[in-house]
Amino acid sequence: MFEAMTDANPSRFPHLGGGRAVSEELAEVVEAAKRIVAESEPAIFEGKDASRIMEMFAEGERVMAAGKALWARRVAESGAWRASGERSAAHYLAIKTGTSVGQAVNVIETASRLAELPMTEQALRAGKLSETQAKEIASAAAADPKAEKKLLEVAAKESLVGLKEECSRVRAAALPDEQKRYHRIHTRRRLRRWTEADGTYRVDVSMTPDAGAQLNAALDPIIDKIFLDARKQGRKESYEAYGADALLELARSARKNSPTKGPSAMVHVFVDYKALKRGHTKDGEVCEIAGVGPIPVATAEAMATDCYLRVLVKDGIDIKTVSHPGKTINARLRTALHARGYRCAVPGCGVRHHLQIDHTKERRDRGQTQLDNLDWLCPHHHYLKTHKGYVLAGKPGERIWLAPGETPPTPGPSP
Repeated sequence: MFEAMTDANPSRFPHLGGGRAVSEELAEVVEAAKRIVAESEPAIFEGKDASRIMEMFAEGERVMAAGKALWARRVAESGAWRASGERSAAHYLAIKTGTSVGQAVNVIETASRLAELPMTEQALRAGKLSETQAKEIASAAAADPKAEKKLLEVAAKESLVGLKEECSRVRAAALPDEQKRYHRIHTRRRLRRWTEADGTYRVDVSMTPDAGAQLNAALDPIIDKIFLDARKQGRKESYEAYGADALLELARSARKNSPTKGPSAMVHVFVDYKALKRGHTKDGEVCEIAGVGPIPVATAEAMATDCYLRVLVKDGIDIKTVSHPGKTINARLRTALHARGYRCAVPGCGVRHHLQIDHTKERRDRGQTQLDNLDWLCPHHHYLKTHKGYVLAGKPGERIWLAPGETPPTPGPSP
């Protein structure tokens, strides 16, 4: 069903010519698809026709995903991503595609594995595999290349769930040594935290079975207690909802028992003064936890007894008044910087952890320690700016990132 491909080379595509020709033909395809989506109205189509067109879009999506992955592999191999100053090819791809770094890593890893899996690459190029199917097959076939053909047949017949189950069996059989299998799971352990577009805080964790059992042993009694309390109060919610409550309770318990002195949590809460006085926000006003998302004013008021509540009066990106328990200018400036946005100032970066304060104009160049000359940078971009000649230019909120020797664009005439 699936035959191996020969190595890709330009002669296989004589009608496409060089890179410019490929770009031009692909641009025409993309523009045609954009026009169809923009100008057609699905509601006027018969159900049978709509189904056929939807399937064609799905096939196109698979083909485009295949092209993205294969060309991302080449971008990673060529090092072209370095010109933008990103820390890795995955960070570059995440910015260009509007996805997470984790998703970009998966795309590049899958595409790299395809170099050794010609049948899977052929199926992907033909639009017979989704990006997720290719990832599962590439991961399993990397452990046992002999299973590649069988996995492709499973993908053609079974659902994604069935394919994942078969891939899991292949990976387990390829690593019969239980100690090695355990070590592999341990080395891939992770905990990811992020905020969805609607403000939902999310956590994803993977760990060894025994570590998971310890977590369950800590959570289960708390879940049971929450369940019983809810029933006594006449409340009925899902087990998953009680699990989220139990995780929060576990965190609160650990915080209370922490030997660290001072406030029980250092959570930076920013709320416009008018909103705090009123009890709720209006359009354009802020009440949020920096780096996490918006919260009700009432929640901020409740947190004031448990952590530092920083109150600010804001006019655009300028911080006019900062209420802070500290008395020094450094504390005030740090709070104002938090309020302006706790993320790396390099456009497109978006990192929100382990940030460092940077003087946009260096102190040795008479840069002042004042708000409009300060910004947050992630360690990677701070290193590039300090040691590799990169420049952060522009006003707060309008920063631009310039590579060594690059000059800022000339501003156009005022309207």
